[in-house]
Amino acid sequence: MKLDQNSSIPLYEQLKNDIKRDIKEGVFPAGSRMPSEDELGEKYSVSRITVRRAVKELCDEDYLIKKQGKGTFVLDNASIPVTVSQGFHDVWEKKGKKVTVDIVENKVIKLEGEYRDLLNLRADDEVFFIKRVLKADEKPMMIDIAYIPLKLYPNFQKLMETEDSIYRLLKKRYGFHPYYYYKVMKIKKADKEFSKLLACEPGTHLFDLFKISYDAERCPIYLSISYSRGEDVSYVITGSEDDDGAYSGFKWRG
Repeated sequence: MKLDQNSSIPLYEQLKNDIKRDIKEGVFPAGSRMPSEDELGEKYSVSRITVRRAVKELCDEDYLIKKQGKGTFVLDNASIPVTVSQGFHDVWEKKGKKVTVDIVENKVIKLEGEYRDLLNLRADDEVFFIKRVLKADEKPMMIDIAYIPLKLYPNFQKLMETEDSIYRLLKKRYGFHPYYYYKVMKIKKADKEFSKLLACEPGTHLFDLFKISYDAERCPIYLSISYSRGEDVSYVITGSEDDDGAYSGFKWRG
């Protein structure tokens, strides 16, 4: 199968569209392993560079996922992972769900202790603190708590008044592009407040995910903690003995 070398559409874009079509038509079923870069290059008569770019963009768009040492696989859209390249809204809207946000608390504060040190802030630096409940089709899915340094994101609290997605606002208005992450996953039992917010019984086990995002110079730019019911998500880590995890993130069920 050959692509149109004379088309105004770049070859990698043609290849990407062709693979998308094959995925939708079941030629490459969900969970199946994709042909290698060499195999795709031979099939479509294109270079490995062209294949690599098409595959990368398909991974970015959540059609494919790379598993270190195993290959590239078709992603099951019934359980789209929350990766570093997307936020809660992106995930659930792709699944055709209506996303709503309930703001529990928000205010400008000055941090003390560990969180201030982790964000490399001075004592007088202000932070926008926000606690929210994120819902999909009115079902509470996550409690999200964020600490946003206003020296990096001035006027954020005002802009947030007209935007539900923190991730989209940071990316659109401030060019937010994290390069590195520090994550700590724990299990927490829902207390009275959290059980009410997540519509679950007190004592229900929750995933407690603490995350700091860093820029290319490894300077901290964002700190968040999220809580999700274990019945709603799986936490997925893939990698090899030679790396620290090629991918880690939530997979939402349902």
